[in-house]
Amino acid sequence: EMFLSGGMAAMNLMIAANALGYGTNMISNWYSDVPEGRAILGLSPQERVIGFVHIGSYQGPAPERPRPDPAKLYDDYTGPWAG
Repeated sequence: EMFLSGGMAAMNLMIAANALGYGTNMISNWYSDVPEGRAILGLSPQERVIGFVHIGSYQGPAPERPRPDPAKLYDDYTGPWAG
């Protein structure tokens, strides 16, 4: 519950910054939970990083980058409760 609450707080921070005209981005997962980063931040073993929120000026959308084909990333559900 506390971890999810932290994520919601980060989302609200980003929404508020966007409403004021700033651009935002949040990076999480591997980037926010590497041992070197945890050591730099002085985190204890039981503490977790939700992510890093970046706030700055906004000059337009980021250029499009290559992305995988979504159809190759998933399969349709075919289990006993399939549509």
